[in-house]
Amino acid sequence: MKTTIKILAAALSVAVSVPLSATVLRLAAASANDTLPTKLSAAAHKNAASLESKPLAFAWRLPPEAALTAVVLPQETKSREYWDSRNADELAAGVNIPTTAAGAIVRLSPAAGSSAKALEARRVVLVKDGQRYENGTGMQAIADVAELEKGAAPFPEGSTVFRIDPKLGAGTFKIEVPQASGATIVHVFEPQSSLHLHLKADRNAYQAGSQIIVSASLRDGEKAIPAGQISGVITTADGQTREFAFVADKAGAYSARVPADLSADASRGLFEIQAFASAATKDGRVLRDARTAFAYSVPSARLTGAARTLPVRMRDPVVYLQFDVEVASASRYQIGAVLYGTDAAGKKVPLAMAQSAQQLEPGVHGMTLLYGPDVLDGAKAGAPYEIRDLQLVNQADMGLQEQRELGLTLDSAR
Repeated sequence: MKTTIKILAAALSVAVSVPLSATVLRLAAASANDTLPTKLSAAAHKNAASLESKPLAFAWRLPPEAALTAVVLPQETKSREYWDSRNADELAAGVNIPTTAAGAIVRLSPAAGSSAKALEARRVVLVKDGQRYENGTGMQAIADVAELEKGAAPFPEGSTVFRIDPKLGAGTFKIEVPQASGATIVHVFEPQSSLHLHLKADRNAYQAGSQIIVSASLRDGEKAIPAGQISGVITTADGQTREFAFVADKAGAYSARVPADLSADASRGLFEIQAFASAATKDGRVLRDARTAFAYSVPSARLTGAARTLPVRMRDPVVYLQFDVEVASASRYQIGAVLYGTDAAGKKVPLAMAQSAQQLEPGVHGMTLLYGPDVLDGAKAGAPYEIRDLQLVNQADMGLQEQRELGLTLDSAR
């Protein structure tokens, strides 16, 4: 179903003073999944001055059967692979790679800024139990250099990729690359292994001043096993790193709590969490790395908790709301939310989505959301209403300022 967006001619810059006929409201109590800033930054964002200055508002109808999730919960990453960084001399001398299942896939890729060049897989020497496998023996080609150079295979440019012949089984192999030419990432993926590392952050988005909670577990099938060593690192959008330690519990799970006090400006954006685990198992030594990502922002605005309905010269059905926003740093801010109504069976169903955006200076301002007859006419649900997935965003970097699963409950329109 195509979404029809209608630009509304409603005035967006409404005074914070309460009109006589307005109904004063308070935001619902925050839930555990909500994102609320603890402290605002007054630092000017470098992109704020280049943003559109004209206020804008729009809304669109939603089908009542739409399955919406107010807060997207983070996904758990499961990994049967690991990475290692080696220089040319180390690769020429030989690098050990432990495996726990037959048919491991090995990829050699240039490290960032490296001049390493792709080689034919047959130039890599495999060694196991003293037996040397040269000139392509002991391996199965995944992609040759020509395919990689043309981008026909899903690997970074300059990669050398091969599968260790399953007939050689598992265990520790040594790979020697006599013609290695630069810093290289050695990536080992074991698609047939039952051993995997699970990694999960408790949120998809964090703000400066909050706490990043990470959980990890090394498993054999569905059974958690102890890791001999497990550590982690957070890499910011501009390449800064923060190492952290995991703490084990009695069930074999590991967790870490990291203060979200990372760089305030250049690091806004997507950050990466990486965990490294090793263990001694019945199948030999196991190495696993897992990665996940989260959004990071430095909040400069928030909802004060005050809201109100607004009178408007428009026929029913209409829901016109204003939310007070405290701004610490000038920028263009965007507010949005989904309006839910109650159908004949008493069930809450989505009716429409509305958003508005405007340039705001430091201080307290009103931001509005208008759900008019153009999106509510013919709706098979009405009052009482709920405002869900209420979000405030700084358009300078699209950083999340605040998000609430349930924003308001309304007994009637207007």
